[in-house]
Amino acid sequence: MKLALLLTGGTILSKKQSDFYTLSDSAEKEILSLIPSGIEAEVFSPYFILSEQLDGDYLTRLIDFVGDKLKQNYDGIVILHGTDTLQFSAAALSLAYGNADIPIVLVSSNYVLSDKRSNGRDNLRYALRFIEKKIGGVFVSYRNTDEKPSIFLGSSLLPHLPYSDRLYSTCGKYGYFDKDNFVNLVGEPSLDSIGKFTLTKDSPVLWIKASPGMKLTSSREYKAVLLEAYHSGTLPTENDSFINFCKDCNKPIYVTGVSKGTQYSSTKSFDNLGLKTLPEASPVFAYISLWQRYSE
Repeated sequence: MKLALLLTGGTILSKKQSDFYTLSDSAEKEILSLIPSGIEAEVFSPYFILSEQLDGDYLTRLIDFVGDKLKQNYDGIVILHGTDTLQFSAAALSLAYGNADIPIVLVSSNYVLSDKRSNGRDNLRYALRFIEKKIGGVFVSYRNTDEKPSIFLGSSLLPHLPYSDRLYSTCGKYGYFDKDNFVNLVGEPSLDSIGKFTLTKDSPVLWIKASPGMKLTSSREYKAVLLEAYHSGTLPTENDSFINFCKDCNKPIYVTGVSKGTQYSSTKSFDNLGLKTLPEASPVFAYISLWQRYSE
């Protein structure tokens, strides 16, 4: 099996130094020591950062790099990435290459590899096992604490909860490993993708999460607004500040988090306020999709 192994940084490629963590200068050697014999891994590094530094320029570089590797003779692509912005890179790659012929798998770690609590080794090990299944698309290999090693669809990941390193998905897990047996919970992934695209360095989308008493300010610096609804798909449509913001905003306003089925009376105001409800998807994927659209 021949792999392209992309080192982008993050905790999985870091070390502890005094009382803080920093990127390791021996990361490549450490990762290669975890690759089983019989697997040919060619190592590349499109950039090397702690993932909280991610912006549109880095994402564009990653999209371009993966696109180039897809044209070459690899059985799979593994991307070592930080956990803080893992969902955003997974969403961007899914938008670009969600229907790729080979598996593209992002791998991260909740702690540095020298820490016994780290799940990084398992995440990498089962990414390699998953690639053997030859299922094309974009995925994330990640083991939540006290759970079996799992595979997530890259387009479905939700933002981390505060103070938590667990991964959650809008559609649950794509599958999981029971020892070395992969249990597929979803079937073949189905996702339209658009190929390479370029993002502006700074996002042109203002992303606002619903909260009680929310007071919205000017959106003049942005090209579009993304409102993330409460879990039941609602927004404070009787709040004067919210109403005035929607009426005065001269930019497109999109809503994510609204599911099919039963609706509340408050959602009847969406059309009157000019709100455009997006199809069901992870808010992260919605954000990346709008970023791409308004980068053009």
